[in-house]
This record gives sequence, structure tokens and C-alpha cells, in this order.
Amino acid sequence: MIRPLRPLLLSLLCAGLLAGCAASQSAPTSSPAPCEVAYTFAPGNYIIDLASGSEVVLDPLMHDFPLFCSPAEAQNALELALANRQLPDGDWRIYRLGGDFEDLAASSGRGYMLKRMAPLTDWVSVKK
Repeated sequence: MIRPLRPLLLSLLCAGLLAGCAASQSAPTSSPAPCEVAYTFAPGNYIIDLASGSEVVLDPLMHDFPLFCSPAEAQNALELALANRQLPDGDWRIYRLGGDFEDLAASSGRGYMLKRMAPLTDWVSVKK
């Protein structure tokens, strides 16, 4: 009695897999975020390197760098991370990254994170 059900179950399983593949291929792709410029926070001592004309490059393999669409968003996230003790106390600053947000950002459960090495282009003062 079980033998006649095997071909039926196999054909249903194959049909389900094919339908799943077709649905995943037809899903629209979207850009990571509705912004062009990426901002992050990093140690404040990078300002000295940038001011002297040195190239400062962030490497996501060494540390997680969250990305934001505005300096204000980055500042708010920085203050929250410091308050929650997710970052050590110290001098932290907001920086603008070189490159397009879409090219730099990877979506994660925590927002957007830097997915490849990227240079810091400038520091940003956020007024409250």
C-alpha cells in the first residue's frame, strides 16, 4: 500500500521545489537603502589622520561598522550604543564614507553594515 504513494509524493515534492525556485527568481531586487551617502561612527583619532591627508580605510573584517543615511542617524545610534555599553567609553566621531551606499551596505538584522573596505572621506559635526 505504501509503494503506490512514493511516486505521488516524489512528484509533489519536485513540483514544490520547482515552484519555490521560480518564485525566488522572479522576486524583485531592491537597493539597500534610499540614500546615496553612507555615514558611520569610528574612533575620534581618525580625524588627525584625515586632517594630515592620510588615507583611512575601514575594514569590516576587523570590526563591524554600522551604516546610516544621515549624520544625525549615526549620532543617535552612537549615543544609544554608548548608553547600552555596546561600545567602550571614549572619543567617537561621525564620518562620511567614500563610495555609494548601495555598493557599501549589506542589510543585517541590525540595519545596514559595511560589507567591504571603504575610505573615510571626512568627519562630520552633528549639532543637537
